[in-house]
Amino acid sequence: MRDIKNLPAWERLFKKIVWKQLGDIKDKYILDFGSGEGITANYFAEKNCVVAVEPWEEMLKDAWTDNEYRQIIGDVNSLKEFEDNSFDIIICHNVLDYIDDKENVIRELERVLKPNGFISLVKHNRNGRVMQMAVLLDDFDKANALLDGENSTASKFGAIRYYEDSQIEEWDSKVYIEKTYGIRTFWDLQQNQEKHSDEEWQDKMMDLELRVSEIDDFTDIAFFHHLIIRKKR
Repeated sequence: MRDIKNLPAWERLFKKIVWKQLGDIKDKYILDFGSGEGITANYFAEKNCVVAVEPWEEMLKDAWTDNEYRQIIGDVNSLKEFEDNSFDIIICHNVLDYIDDKENVIRELERVLKPNGFISLVKHNRNGRVMQMAVLLDDFDKANALLDGENSTASKFGAIRYYEDSQIEEWDSKVYIEKTYGIRTFWDLQQNQEKHSDEEWQDKMMDLELRVSEIDDFTDIAFFHHLIIRKKR
């Protein structure tokens, strides 16, 4: 069985924080849109029925499949097979940042979401990226470019097309953001790489990250935002 401890230290902490924020979920019908290697789909498939959608077939060569779930290779058009109000929970983690047609995706996710369900959406936070460039990478040109509204890049997926949290409610008037969590507020500021892999240090860091994840002053500068999105009634 695949073990999350085998993931890179930053990714392991990231997953643990997001899953902790979501809580214990069981007996739900879940859509993981943009599922990547299926790490999150596999995790929730232990206690739930999960459908995973991933457009990049290359990501599935080493997919996590310890627990059974349905894998679809495709994009937003793949959701046409599902009726309105199908899923209890929709997971969309670090997906919209890399596509242009964000509005269409949000509307389609809202369409297949049950009225009492929610979307768990994780996105890059521009303020956190500015902090990274200025403090960690000593790159003032990129920090200023980000402040001027320019995008940046991720080594694996290309251009990060930033968007504001509030734009989601503009793209689809039928949804609202119920809660905003911060993720990775402190992690990257600790440059001692040896500490990152230490389990005891990780546990302490996760506790601290979770403690500040709902405090606005810290959420504003977190590297990522985790949004809980619901349908209006």
